[in-house]
Amino acid sequence: MVDSTNLWDVVVRTLVTSGSATVLAGVLALGLAMVLANSEWKGKPILRGVTQALYGLPPVVVGVVVYIALSKDGVFGSLNWLFTIQGMIVAQTLLIFPLILGVSWTALERVSSEKRDVFRVMNASPKQRIFLEMYCARRGITNAILLGFGRAIAEVGAVLMVGGNIAGKTRVLTTSVVLETSVGRLDVALQLGLILLVISLVTAFGLQLVQFVRLFERSDLGNEEFNEEFIDSFNVSWDELTVEKSGKKIVDSCSLELFGNEIVALMGESGSGKSTLLRAMCGLENEPNPSGSDIAYVSQNPVLVMDTVAMELELPSKLHNELANAGQYFASLCGFEDRGGQRTDSLSGGEIQRLAFLRALSMNRKILILDEVTSELDGVSIERIEKQIISFKERGGAVLLATHNPQQAKRLADRILYIHEGSLITDDHEVAEQLRTGQRTG
Repeated sequence: MVDSTNLWDVVVRTLVTSGSATVLAGVLALGLAMVLANSEWKGKPILRGVTQALYGLPPVVVGVVVYIALSKDGVFGSLNWLFTIQGMIVAQTLLIFPLILGVSWTALERVSSEKRDVFRVMNASPKQRIFLEMYCARRGITNAILLGFGRAIAEVGAVLMVGGNIAGKTRVLTTSVVLETSVGRLDVALQLGLILLVISLVTAFGLQLVQFVRLFERSDLGNEEFNEEFIDSFNVSWDELTVEKSGKKIVDSCSLELFGNEIVALMGESGSGKSTLLRAMCGLENEPNPSGSDIAYVSQNPVLVMDTVAMELELPSKLHNELANAGQYFASLCGFEDRGGQRTDSLSGGEIQRLAFLRALSMNRKILILDEVTSELDGVSIERIEKQIISFKERGGAVLLATHNPQQAKRLADRILYIHEGSLITDDHEVAEQLRTGQRTG
């Protein structure tokens, strides 16, 4: 049997060493992964390949490098960390850093560009965007941390070389197993191995339980009062908007102006540049728009970023303290009043469209830019959305609505703009006439 006092000492030292290395490597790796996931440069694929190759970094190689660096004549010899827990933590940190970096980097890159656009249009601060992206990628990040801890606690080569397996000082579970095996005490080695396995299983199940319990989910809709104040008269203009991709101009020198208390419809056939123009107006295709803080935007294929209906409607007030958490009020506008706890990944396409519109409306901005906001809705839902658009206009707001539906444009719009092949065209243009009469509806 293993002496209980010595066993407890070894277990605690193992958890301190591997846990500290995981925390240190996790913090460094997540910070770098966030930067890499949000940047584009030519050498990025090469760095990704190197990182993935280092998943299998041999522990003995790490042990040799750290041993040399911490030895008396090494670069960090003055620290006196050789044959100490600190040296072992350094070795394990270097060993698991590439693994946590690569897996968390992949998880963060899988946070869609559409979700990042939502954060930008909602004017989330850099700190808020970091937390939101990590929240969206939390399952992948949890797996990265779990993989890193698993490799650290099971590692033996590096800690044996750097720590020296000194009893009462640097001996951990893995080096104890090696020692007991070398002297023929296989029963003791097996007991220590089982303890190591139990620790790994408890850690893994603990992290999975955190994800299963869904501690962050909220189901209660906010009941604060939404103050529908009248918006003072205003106008905003965009001059010579141009968007070029792969050498082709998608939007070519478009200039337009919006005024408060009006609805403007934007019509054009598929591929004419409508969506790109709206994105450019929101600052999503070029330099940030100085009027960006006045714009709420719903894309043609809207995405939801939180887990429940209540959390989605609460998000604007979480990002901006001056906004009321009036989820109950906005939910009642489109039939979500009893569905605060419903998960957003269970909603239909039309329900996602309605909820994204309500999220934009709750931002309480001066300008609504809506891209085919009713394209997947039934007649009743369309009436509800159009009623809110008209109400927003009557409060003094400006609405720019991209639509393929000429009847909807005539029903809602004070004026209609037409776009063809990336350029705004006049009302008497042949294509404009075809759009008005429904000959070009797709």
